[in-house]
Amino acid sequence: RSKYDALVFVDECHSTGFFGPTGRGTPEYFGVEERVDIVNSTLGKALGGATGGYTSASASIISTLRNKARPYLFSNSVLLLLLRLPIIIITIIIIITIIISYRTTCATLLRIR
Repeated sequence: RSKYDALVFVDECHSTGFFGPTGRGTPEYFGVEERVDIVNSTLGKALGGATGGYTSASASIISTLRNKARPYLFSNSVLLLLLRLPIIIITIIIIITIIISYRTTCATLLRIR
């Protein structure tokens, strides 16, 4: 990153919740979380088909994205999202609960052995 004065962007759309020791994705798996500047993911691929997503970065990067990525921000139908929001939230909560439960069960089994 410093050699080329570049930012590191990781697309975690297919590994959110499943890859890495605690489900934090590829950077956690490889132990390079502190070297990643931007993490982008959806709530619709690895997490069971819900709508939405997120971008995680420093406040300055998020501010830049909010101001420069406007065409993308308005490309999704807000009305459709609002109509589906309750089921989306329930789905996300259930999926995250399953992931946490599975990881706790696996950790317990590994300690027993």
